[in-house]
Amino acid sequence: MKKRFSVIGLIGLSVTAAGLIPLAFFIGSWTGGSGKVEIAGAFGAVPEAITGTASRVEYKISIPGTNASIAGVSVVFSSPSRYVIFEPVSGSVTTDSNGVAGIEVIAKADAPTWLRTTTIEATCTVGDLNVSGKTEPLSIKAG
Repeated sequence: MKKRFSVIGLIGLSVTAAGLIPLAFFIGSWTGGSGKVEIAGAFGAVPEAITGTASRVEYKISIPGTNASIAGVSVVFSSPSRYVIFEPVSGSVTTDSNGVAGIEVIAKADAPTWLRTTTIEATCTVGDLNVSGKTEPLSIKAG
């Protein structure tokens, strides 16, 4: 027979510090199921081209199938091209209350004309979950 929930007792405590704070302790055992939470990341704003003028790139962290966004997550942006710079230079931005991390991306002035495209990658870790995404190739136009 599987025990679902049993409570031996309930003790209520009231502590007066800066008001009345009720504390309740359950003494007993119960069986619960383990659940999984899926975390997803997706690019929002992405420029058509990376130019000498700063363009904003946004990456959103959320829980699929809900309206829940995840704030306070450090997202690291990177590019395989050495001719792309980020502002802030570290490439690391924290998600806001909407779960969005935004960064400015700029093409260096010395980007060669033969260099046509690059990608932007965003990576982050939420608990034990690694989330990452990569843009489609973006045009680079020398700054």
